[in-house]
Amino acid sequence: MPNFPIIDTHLHIWDHDRLDYSAFKGHPIFENSFHIEDYQKACGPVEVEAMVFLECYADFTPQGGQYIEEIAFVEDEARRDPRIRAIVPMAPLEKGRAVLPMLEDMVSRFPRVRGIRRIVEFDTDPRGLTLSSGFIDGVNALADLDLHFEINVNHTQMDIVREFVRKVPDVRLILDHCGKPGIKEGALDQYRADLADLAQCPNLWIKLSDLPVEADHENWTEANLRPYIDATIEHFGVDRTIFAADWPVCLQATTIPRWIEVLDRALAGLPDSDLRKIYRDNANKFYRLGL
Repeated sequence: MPNFPIIDTHLHIWDHDRLDYSAFKGHPIFENSFHIEDYQKACGPVEVEAMVFLECYADFTPQGGQYIEEIAFVEDEARRDPRIRAIVPMAPLEKGRAVLPMLEDMVSRFPRVRGIRRIVEFDTDPRGLTLSSGFIDGVNALADLDLHFEINVNHTQMDIVREFVRKVPDVRLILDHCGKPGIKEGALDQYRADLADLAQCPNLWIKLSDLPVEADHENWTEANLRPYIDATIEHFGVDRTIFAADWPVCLQATTIPRWIEVLDRALAGLPDSDLRKIYRDNANKFYRLGL
């Protein structure tokens, strides 16, 4: 375990009695509610200095969503654990600059809001959405409020990301979960090629998380994950790589302590200053946590 407190940049908590999450119904893990007290227990021996909440795909339609309601829920959780220092909600960025009043409302009412995420991975037309003029305009509008954008896709959609990032050069971006590489499919060459291209965009960072989930949930080994960890550091370096646990989604394949143990061994050759960047300092900078 790191010998210093870390920052977890991908915390999910949800409450089925307070918001609607249709995608979680019937799931053996996700149909349960998860609160901050559950996360505290799940950390075990891991010392966490701060957390960043990421939106949880609460139900939405073209007419509206639970965007503000989810932020309000997380604010209530943060009152019980003020280590939740940043919130990254969802917003209908496909509305273009017409989304600005909603974003301004979020920022003015909830100062923990730092950016916006949209899980385009699950959209009916990921390419059509991500590369539409409205969505591009909406993402670019985030720069007006010093907000960043989090990209969530899987490895079959990385060609979309390659085009998208070059259309938003003035917005800070982060690729969630290493772009969900095809570990089960053995798509390491594709992963390396994608990262080599994406790393050329100086405004793009990468979140080192969820690799066990993208491998065989039951039978993954460190040997399965190590080439993807190495490629991440090779291409994005220690200055644009940020640790995350992705709890409780990670529970499909691992626990928070076990994931950190895997990373500790993979990153063992790095100096302490670089480990601090990956586990803490880069997150503090990117999410403007003020720690």
